[in-house]
Amino acid sequence: MSAEQSSTQPDPNANPAPSPADAPAREGNQLARSLSASMGANMRRTANGDVDILHAIGGWRGLVESSLPAVAFLVLFTVTKELNLSLIAALAAAGVFTLIRLVQGSKLVSALTGLVGVAICAFAAYRTGNASDYFVVGFWTNGVYILAYLLSMLVRWPLMGLIFAVIRGEALSWRQNPVRLRQYMLATWIITVLMMLRLAVQVPLYFANNVEALGATRLIMGLPLYALGVWLAWRVSAPEEALNTEAPDAEEAEAAEVAAESEGSEGAENPEGSEGSEDYEGSGNR
Repeated sequence: MSAEQSSTQPDPNANPAPSPADAPAREGNQLARSLSASMGANMRRTANGDVDILHAIGGWRGLVESSLPAVAFLVLFTVTKELNLSLIAALAAAGVFTLIRLVQGSKLVSALTGLVGVAICAFAAYRTGNASDYFVVGFWTNGVYILAYLLSMLVRWPLMGLIFAVIRGEALSWRQNPVRLRQYMLATWIITVLMMLRLAVQVPLYFANNVEALGATRLIMGLPLYALGVWLAWRVSAPEEALNTEAPDAEEAEAAEVAAESEGSEGAENPEGSEGSEDYEGSGNR
């Protein structure tokens, strides 16, 4: 074969050119990577490798900022039964946090997010004159999240897989592993069921117009319940090698103990044998 002919032969080791038919799959993977990076931005791991629950809910600051306006509304309405005063208190609390963020140099969008959310809730209650409607926006938000989680599992792209894979360094490789896919499906179901539980508890209280109980359950089943769900989802979706890292120390200690016992038993036999041989040799010499 001539040099010209050999140069025209395809290299079997070369990567094949991407097929146009694979373009939708590549675009879908790229979208999934972008979505995964965006949703996983609020997640990080602690020094011991667990998910940082406090960081996932926005830290202590995020916990206070998300809870205090609702607490102010609930306490004032319970004491005074004055809807307008209670709404003003909630807006004032959210406004203070917004000003603090702006003074500290936070971006305008992130600083206004909490205030806008409280303003929407306050408008819903003010428009109807019903204090329970302050919490109705949360029902719709919760429902949207439930639908998103269910849809992600239906198309076998569970959202908790996209979120956790970022901080675990798995990229999208977990989708090719049936075991990892099932684990992330279970993790996503955990979050979904907890959100369904919120609605199952709070919606009847809303229709009963029990503002105090509704507000209390809203606070308890808000970030604290979400934090519990994230922790459970992280644990059930842990790779097998991560679960086995807790056992090596105990296994190594047990192996060392067995080895020590084995050496001890051999050492106990050898001295007797050596003494016997020495006595035998001595008697022969004598």
